[in-house]
Amino acid sequence: MKNYNLIKNFISLKDCDYLSNWIIDNKDKDFFKNANMGGDRYTTRYSAFFEFPKKAYEIQEKIIKKLKLNNFLMPDFKDGMVASYADIGDTCYLHKDPIWIDKTKTLHCNIKLSNNEGGNPIIANEKICLEKGDMWAYPVSEVMHGSDLVTGTIPRTMWVYGFCITQEDYDRLF
Repeated sequence: MKNYNLIKNFISLKDCDYLSNWIIDNKDKDFFKNANMGGDRYTTRYSAFFEFPKKAYEIQEKIIKKLKLNNFLMPDFKDGMVASYADIGDTCYLHKDPIWIDKTKTLHCNIKLSNNEGGNPIIANEKICLEKGDMWAYPVSEVMHGSDLVTGTIPRTMWVYGFCITQEDYDRLF
């Protein structure tokens, strides 16, 4: 079984900058909260009363088409998306995410938006080196995952797209 799918240059650098700037412009607002993942990361995961930019929904549709997702549902966070800001020194301990809906598996499709150093995902004990614009899709309810330390001078910005997928889609993707 492969533990993830990596799609290089999934979105343009322009779209990366747009979404990254949205995160940076909003990270100090009330709808960004501490992720409680063992580091210095703030996300929209725990909030519902705000608006994501239209571009985020366009990319969500692009993911659905690219991965040919069928009969999926959204996890229990706003519109199945999370915007994430990880400051220098952030890390994330190894964990599995919950299954949000019975008889599905939780899939995350994450897109790296910044040119930060470190903060690389670790999936099933494998560190994945990424570049700005890359997307990695993996079954977060099935494999242990986390990230290494964000280093350097640029915070890591990332957009997470979540889906509750069927066994059929899971078998096809992994």
